[in-house]
Amino acid sequence: MPRHRLSMAPSDWPGDIRTQFEEVFSSVSKHQRRRLEQGLGRWLLEADRDDLPPELITPALVESRLGHLRPEIVAAVKQALQAVYPEAAVFVRENKVEVESKRKALEREIDRNWHRLPPAWQEAARPKLHFCSEGLNDGILVEAWTSDTLQSRLQTVWSFFDFCRAEALEEEITRNTVQRRLDARQAEFRAGHFSLATIHGEIQRLKMLGMAMFRDRDWTWLDPVLRVLKKKVALQPSRSDARLVDLAELRQAAISCSEVALRHHKAGVGCRAKTTANKMARTGLAISLLVNSPIRRESLATLDLKENFDANFTRLFLSPHETKDKKRDERILTPEVRKQLQDYVAHHRASVAPHRETALFVGSRGKPVAPAYLSQTVGDQCQKLFGKRVTPQVIRNIIAGFIVSQVPEKASLASVVLNHASIATTETYRANGKQVQAAKKLREANDQGRSDHGVNQSPLEQPEKRGSSRKCRTRPVRRPRGRLSDPTQTGRAPI
Repeated sequence: MPRHRLSMAPSDWPGDIRTQFEEVFSSVSKHQRRRLEQGLGRWLLEADRDDLPPELITPALVESRLGHLRPEIVAAVKQALQAVYPEAAVFVRENKVEVESKRKALEREIDRNWHRLPPAWQEAARPKLHFCSEGLNDGILVEAWTSDTLQSRLQTVWSFFDFCRAEALEEEITRNTVQRRLDARQAEFRAGHFSLATIHGEIQRLKMLGMAMFRDRDWTWLDPVLRVLKKKVALQPSRSDARLVDLAELRQAAISCSEVALRHHKAGVGCRAKTTANKMARTGLAISLLVNSPIRRESLATLDLKENFDANFTRLFLSPHETKDKKRDERILTPEVRKQLQDYVAHHRASVAPHRETALFVGSRGKPVAPAYLSQTVGDQCQKLFGKRVTPQVIRNIIAGFIVSQVPEKASLASVVLNHASIATTETYRANGKQVQAAKKLREANDQGRSDHGVNQSPLEQPEKRGSSRKCRTRPVRRPRGRLSDPTQTGRAPI
């Protein structure tokens, strides 16, 4: 029985194609050569079966012939075709990639985890978590809460009841079960697995969902627990404080990422090189947009070329449903950010995005990236550059701290720039800004007092003199790289 052929053997290739292949890939390894031969042979075999010339390469043909294959096979075929036919648009995709909506994803998640709710909760939740196919008769919680809010509260409740079952406790939110949960969380907090803010948020979500499910029950007994946890959270330093970096360094790093990515994109002909360059350019552009316009992570990941930018990339627009205050927001983009946008769209994005796709940030398959993944790549890149995991939320904290440290009396400006839902959110930044100003004034007063009384600086504050013959010299205290003594001069939020 003849063997089913998946690829045309090199001996059966047309002579001109074989010659071009040998010229381009003469220096590749044996393994790479075999992989590329199989990739090009697969395309030639499909073209022969369709009775079409192999040089006829259209997005529709690429989709129909390669859409069902594994990613590594598709990469080999495209890499070989791009080398043999440099003028062909091999990496351009025609059909728009459909992305599942948050609503549909949440509906599937609820169905998948429905068994984790106790029977009493299932009965109470069924009408309130109903999803209408037309969206006209949704359950009250589906209609009242956003998908993210509903998802986070349900995930907390599912985890809580899993804990109750694992500890052989009553599957209900009671004083005993909450106390046992807090005891377990306390041990995990001491081990450094959780912060107090995380524990406080869990108890708050339990209360909010419990009140929505069972309005006739008394939930005020959780208020003392929440008050105590809130006070303890206020005394704990923020985890973001240890991840702050200089604002100017962050801006320069983002521009450098885009420049390096563009060089790699133009130099590399392989699919892997283009994918790596695309990821780096996408991350650099995301950081630049956050520094220029510190919008929220969700708004950043869902930016649309047609809806959120003008034709020349001079302005960024956010519609009312994308902002907390439900008002249209407009930001002016700097020339540096505009250049990054143009380079990313013209080179990196064009190599993977389908023709009709309008999302700004797309992955290697042309699919819009998820907010969590975009945040992860920003954190990963900053970890490499600064040794600190700077996420989009940390960048917002850096900018808010910079504003209030410069002009604490105008801290309300941070609410406008960061688009806070309430000015009360900015009060924490205002307090930090006043502390920075007070420390600055105290330092200036001390320096003036020393000068008036002829007191020299302490050895730790005196700069080291070069050329000294002394073997043992007092050296100044070394500060972390990139940190100056005055946080108001660095763009850092006060720590």
